[in-house]
Amino acid sequence: MEMSWLQSINDFKYLLFLLVPVGIYLMVISIKKVSGFAKAKMIYEMSVSAIDGSFRLEDGGKYDIWLSGKKYAVSPIYNLDIKLKNNATGKSVILYPDFFRTTTSSFKDFRVKLSTFDAETGSYNISLTDSVEERENIINNRGIDYKKFSIQIRENVNTTTIFLGVLGIILGFMAIDVGLIFPLLYKF
Repeated sequence: MEMSWLQSINDFKYLLFLLVPVGIYLMVISIKKVSGFAKAKMIYEMSVSAIDGSFRLEDGGKYDIWLSGKKYAVSPIYNLDIKLKNNATGKSVILYPDFFRTTTSSFKDFRVKLSTFDAETGSYNISLTDSVEERENIINNRGIDYKKFSIQIRENVNTTTIFLGVLGIILGFMAIDVGLIFPLLYKF
């Protein structure tokens, strides 16, 4: 009877080793999902100093407005009052603010999600309601170089997908950790 109990513990050790490939697979899939967030397709880009611009959406759906610029520069994020209008109907499009300030960055540049909107196929006009010369940074009185920043329209990436991707990375790492450490740490 004692021998079968020891054998079952030894089998459990091999079962834990199987968590390693499962964890690797989960991490790879999750990293692909999360990296899709950073690579969302850009539809339109305009300099913040341009005040307004027009773009065309070929497909209806959800889109995001991002502020893009140089890292470590004084940002105009609090000074931007963005208006979006459908050129065909003349109606303003409702912009839903991003409360969690989703960001993505590289070594030199950063992007901050400002808002999300629903739009149909058609031509749109985006405008910044006050002039660049009159803007002042609320938090920092240093001058802002508006030419370093741009407004981007990008396809929307579902927040749930990002959350599940990050959760998958964490669970994948834990599965690899349990699959490697426990069998080696506890010699059955």
